[in-house]
Amino acid sequence: MKKTDLAYTAGIIDGEGSIGIAKQKRKTCKRGYSFILYVQVNSSDEWLCQWLKFAFGGSISHSINNAGNPMWHWIIGNRQALAFLRLVTPYLNLKKPQAELAIKFQEAKKYQPNKSDEEVAVEEAQRIVLQNMHRRPSGSHKGLRQEIPNG
Repeated sequence: MKKTDLAYTAGIIDGEGSIGIAKQKRKTCKRGYSFILYVQVNSSDEWLCQWLKFAFGGSISHSINNAGNPMWHWIIGNRQALAFLRLVTPYLNLKKPQAELAIKFQEAKKYQPNKSDEEVAVEEAQRIVLQNMHRRPSGSHKGLRQEIPNG
C-alpha cells in the first residue's frame, strides 16, 4: 500500500476512528470473558467503510442514528487490528499513544483459556488505561486555533 493511502487512513482514524480493548464473554475461558483489541470507524459514508474493508479486512455493519440517517461501522479486531495498527501508527497524530498501547497489548496477548490472575489483571489495566485515553478534558481543543497560521 502507498504511503499516501496509509497517511489518509491514519487521518480517518484520528478523526472518525476509535481504538479500544473490549471485554468479551467467552465460555471457554476460566473467568467467562477475554479481552479483544479492536479498531473501529463510524461514518455516514458507506464507501469509506467499504474501502477500509477492502484495503485492510474486517467487517462492516449498518445502523440508523437518532436523526434517522444511515450509519456504517467498519471494525477490525485482534491480530488483524494489530497488523493494521502497525501500518498506520507512524502516520497517526492524535491517536498515536492509543495505537502504541494497543500494539503492546496485542503483542503480549496469550491465546490460552486459563490465564493467571496476574495476566488477566494486566489486560484489564491496559483496557482501562486505553479507555481513559479516549476521554479528553473539557476544552482540551482550545488553543489549537492559535497553532494554525493565518493565510
